[in-house]
Amino acid sequence: MARAGTLIESVMDDIESKIASRAYLPNTRLPSVRAQAKAMQVSVSTVVEAYDRLVAEGTIVSRPGAGFYTSGPIAPLDLNQIGPKVAREIDPLWVSKESLEATPDALMPGCGWLPSEWLYQTGIKRALRHLARATPRSHRIRLAQGSQAFRHFLQRRLLQPEHRSSP
Repeated sequence: MARAGTLIESVMDDIESKIASRAYLPNTRLPSVRAQAKAMQVSVSTVVEAYDRLVAEGTIVSRPGAGFYTSGPIAPLDLNQIGPKVAREIDPLWVSKESLEATPDALMPGCGWLPSEWLYQTGIKRALRHLARATPRSHRIRLAQGSQAFRHFLQRRLLQPEHRSSP
């Protein structure tokens, strides 16, 4: 849709991009020729020519005495037209693809991950062993049965006469 060159084409691109981004829905009245010319800082004849070309393409319709309106059904929403442009360096799909295709000897500065030889694996293993030995009892993983005191409380409570089921 991007046209290079003339002011007429830039006016056409402006209208088409607003239609594509749903700023102008079907049957939306476009700005008057004079208002559009003032907003885009172009001549009235430039806008007239752009509107005429858009009418010829079927993008807009002319209603004599009422102005110009968008035509046709609503276009499918194209997120590429309205969303922020994604920089290639931070595109997550591209980063994932590059990480899978990387060779072990490839230098990839700025890739977001460290070479395996830079990771201090023995030190991390040593720290985890030390932490497992030094962790106080209160922080260790509890048994699946739960608290022994609570289990005894429930046992006593369920043995009371009002909680027994009658035969």
